[in-house]
Amino acid sequence: MLPHFAVDIEIAEIDAGRLRVVWIDEVMADGVGDNLMYEDISGTTWQEVNAVIAEEAALIDSASLRAVDEDDFDRIVDVELRQRYPGDDFDEGPLSPFTGLDAGVMSAVAALSASGCITTTSCRGHRAHSEPNPLVRFAADEERLLLVQAAATSAGCGLLLDEDGMLQLYATSILAFIDFARETMRHSDAFDAVSTSVARQRPPGLAHDFLGTIRRRDLS
Repeated sequence: MLPHFAVDIEIAEIDAGRLRVVWIDEVMADGVGDNLMYEDISGTTWQEVNAVIAEEAALIDSASLRAVDEDDFDRIVDVELRQRYPGDDFDEGPLSPFTGLDAGVMSAVAALSASGCITTTSCRGHRAHSEPNPLVRFAADEERLLLVQAAATSAGCGLLLDEDGMLQLYATSILAFIDFARETMRHSDAFDAVSTSVARQRPPGLAHDFLGTIRRRDLS
């Protein structure tokens, strides 16, 4: 049994000027936002995304077939992931760089990384703790936003801009995240053609401990 989450799906109207500016030093150091377990997984290739999709989809399918209820699915999928990837060896398989994430969000995170977006937080959705539905929080720029919106729409995912200027991809099922990754791959050439980078070089006059949020409209 695969968990299903009761959440209304909507592609919200997003003002690209309100997107948060992410600085290169944030990505290279402690990460963006308040995620103390942040890991920089930028630089994922489309070939790697394809392998992650295949491996994660098989893992989810196996766990869902064996699970008798939604809590049992959470237990089984985590056990299977640990069995397949028992250590820190990055040669164990395509999911190795992503084992710090929940099974169920890896494909979406990998696809966003390959597209040039910067993911900061993710969760497959848990009823007793963490996020109440599958979610990936990430930063993008104006050019990539349109492509992400198209992929999210085709995959049946929701997309919103939170109060901090970060984008949130969400869904009623982790299968929609797999579909999102596949749809993102369909736009891979368009993503690769984008010449801008999401992370920007911090201006010399802006202190590294600056706690405010700079929006992309503030740079114009």
